Amino acid sequence: MVDSDTKARLFIDMPLKVGAMIALASDQMHYLMHVLRLGVGTPIRVFNGVDGEYLATITEAVKKRCSISIKLRLRPQTHCRDLWLLFAPVKKARLDFIAQKASELGVRVIWPVKTDFCQISRVNYDRLTANAIEAAEQTERLDIAEIKPFSSLLTVLRHCENERLLIWCDEASAGHPALNIATALTCAPPHEKAAVLIGPEGGFSQSERTHLQSRINCLKISLGPRILRADTAAISALSCYQSICGDWLK
Repeated sequence: MVDSDTKARLFIDMPLKVGAMIALASDQMHYLMHVLRLGVGTPIRVFNGVDGEYLATITEAVKKRCSISIKLRLRPQTHCRDLWLLFAPVKKARLDFIAQKASELGVRVIWPVKTDFCQISRVNYDRLTANAIEAAEQTERLDIAEIKPFSSLLTVLRHCENERLLIWCDEASAGHPALNIATALTCAPPHEKAAVLIGPEGGFSQSERTHLQSRINCLKISLGPRILRADTAAISALSCYQSICGDWLK
């Protein structure tokens, strides 16, 4: 049961157990002491993506130090559904948006993909991770979305097992009623694992399209009559998936 009186929830990247004393990192110290203005004795909630969620209290809050004591386990560890987001990166602000919203929507893996028409040559791994952590802290999820290294499309697809449903959001199929995402997902074969693939603003190349069409368990879909921006497409596809096949059904 979650303690509704706590004002803060933090991801702590270290083992958690009742009785442990933990010195917080400087950014977390600043957040608790100077943003939320919390002091000694204040309860907070903490999690590490492995051991579940715990109730803790602030035991020290001085100028350059802030420590907490772990008091009680509130929830056992759970993990989001095995859903991946594979996407060609976009500009920084929109990339932040994708990482945040994908995490909020319960994606387990966020994987930037280098496609033939992708215009971004590198991504900031630490920034994506920070966005995923912040989203987890705010949305009550107990795990953190894993950020995979920026990799070529073929490399990423080699890691997609045949039993993982690959939902290919094909901009060239916009407005095609037979490929409507809601209809396609409703009729999709039973699966425990899925991945949503979003291409760059220039779309997929012919060689990429040929490779995708040859894959086992690849579901080509349309996201409606309009061609969406990459960030809009990612959130739209994930929302549709979670509402039809995912954890929105719980």
